[in-house]
Amino acid sequence: MPLNEKLRSFCKEARKLGHYWAWSDTCCIDKSTSSILNRSLTSMYKWHANLAATLVFFAGVAHPSKPGDPTRSLWITRAWTLQELLSPKVIFFYDSEWKPYLGDTGANHKESPVIVQELADATKILRGTIVTFSPDDLGIHEKLRLASSRNATVKEDIAYSLIGIFKSDIRPYYGEGSDTLGHLLEEIVARSGEVAVLAWSGKSSSYNSCLVDSLSIYSQAPYSPPSLEGAEMERCIKK
Repeated sequence: MPLNEKLRSFCKEARKLGHYWAWSDTCCIDKSTSSILNRSLTSMYKWHANLAATLVFFAGVAHPSKPGDPTRSLWITRAWTLQELLSPKVIFFYDSEWKPYLGDTGANHKESPVIVQELADATKILRGTIVTFSPDDLGIHEKLRLASSRNATVKEDIAYSLIGIFKSDIRPYYGEGSDTLGHLLEEIVARSGEVAVLAWSGKSSSYNSCLVDSLSIYSQAPYSPPSLEGAEMERCIKK
């Protein structure tokens, strides 16, 4: 859908919901000014969390939409859209003709068991996490797992899109490439003391060999050694 048409449809739907103001990351971020761009990127999570409603356009999902269709949209796999899914309290999904997904005209698609289950199946995120996510509710490794299947056109965005989810203080600086992920993980370990970030196997980062090269490594649960009973533990110690 052409950009102008998409924006007109977005504003039209926002007005139908009773709102007089609308904000779109497509055109409302001044990317020519680094200070404004940086503030926008670091504030994005809070903005979505405080919006009256978030409207999501499922490009690639034809009308009439059918169960299972979210997997046809790139929105499901993009890095920045993870926080767009988790942070809003109220959200609405639309197909390629700006019709409510599955014809659901309810007051909030996060209150629709059918749609939430669709999203859970498509993203491998628990229903409860989708409905009432808070950055403090999940462990570090689980949040990394949520991000492990996401991708971005610009390498730095893999890390910057997680600033709000991890309550990170890193400042955006484009040009560092994959090292940006190293900065984020380094800060996470330093602030949380969560050594599970270092429990992985695979390709290491050029930034720091203790860190992963890609978040996809966290798609699997961290290794947990088998527990030992008291007698067995004592026997192992004596050896």
